[in-house]
Formats: sequence, structure tokens, C-alpha cells
Amino acid sequence: MEKELFAALETLLVQWRRNQQTHILEGAEDQATLLEHQFYLFIEVFKEWFRTIEKPADLDEGLQDSVIKCLVEKLPEPLYLPFELELDLLIDGVEQENDEKYD
Repeated sequence: MEKELFAALETLLVQWRRNQQTHILEGAEDQATLLEHQFYLFIEVFKEWFRTIEKPADLDEGLQDSVIKCLVEKLPEPLYLPFELELDLLIDGVEQENDEKYD
């Protein structure tokens, strides 16, 4: 499962790099949409992985998990906050409903 998780992260990072290289006149909106899509695909894989571990008591404990630490170290800073929010929701047992952005 970790292999799939890190593969999803790498796909997200590839899209992140594309976004950083796209000029506003060269389809930046399309690239941003793809980045959002890749982020939520990564989160879906993360949720699957998260269900296989012992649930942390709180966000601080969750951030101490070795796999999560590794993910956080690789995530670009602007993606960290939405990742942290998703992690916090998972720890609290909140499952968000899927919408169009997950398709």
C-alpha cells in the first residue's frame, strides 16, 4: 500500500512541477485543474493507506508517523495545508462526500 501511496505522491509532484513551469497565457488554468485533480487522487490513496494503520490520537501524533513525515517532507508548502486538513479530518473520523473534483 505504501508503494501506491508514494506513486500517487510522485504523480502529484510531477503535476506540481508542470504548474510551476506554465505561463499564465499557456494554459495555466488547465494545469491548475489537473493539479487539483491529482491532489484529490493522492488524498484518496492516502485515505486507503490511513485505514490500514493504527489511528493516531490527534494531529500532532499523526504528523509523527514515519510515513506521514516522509510525505510532508516531500509536499510543496502550498499543498501542506490542504493535506494537513485532510489528515485532521481523517483523525477526527470525518469522511467528506465525493464530488465532481474526485471524478
